Amino acid sequence: METAAIMTLATLPADARVWIYKSAGPINAMQAETLKREGDVFTAKWKSHGVPVRGVVELLNDHFVVVAAGSLDAHLCGGAIDASTRFIKRMENELGLKLTDRMVVLYEKDGGIASCHASQLEALVKDGQLDGGTMVYNDLVDNKADLDSRFRIALRDTWMARYL
Repeated sequence: METAAIMTLATLPADARVWIYKSAGPINAMQAETLKREGDVFTAKWKSHGVPVRGVVELLNDHFVVVAAGSLDAHLCGGAIDASTRFIKRMENELGLKLTDRMVVLYEKDGGIASCHASQLEALVKDGQLDGGTMVYNDLVDNKADLDSRFRIALRDTWMARYL
């Protein structure tokens, strides 16, 4: 009997769909364990038009929750996408996390990850705390190839460059 390979972000094909949710503060070990366990339960039941979705939920850099669907599932129905959003909202509520605030910007500072609200970007650039070479995280990528190549990117190569 053939055993299905365990799906991980690392094994996803380049055209796999991804959705990235971020936390301004680090996700602690208990929260990470719950996210992993509940993510496995969610993806085991995830369906699109009654067809199982080969998916994975993983944590990156203690700040990002990535929900991904394999390339065979690239044409997910709206209900399947809504189900993944409900899963994230449930995790926010159960774990006391804020993962869906699109105005949070995460960037690298002093060997770690720092955050600010988008409305603070201009002042941080003006004060010299951020510059064009500051590495920021682009949570708007929508497939695995972009996650690999454009998730961590210099501020000057993003929409935030207008503040330079």
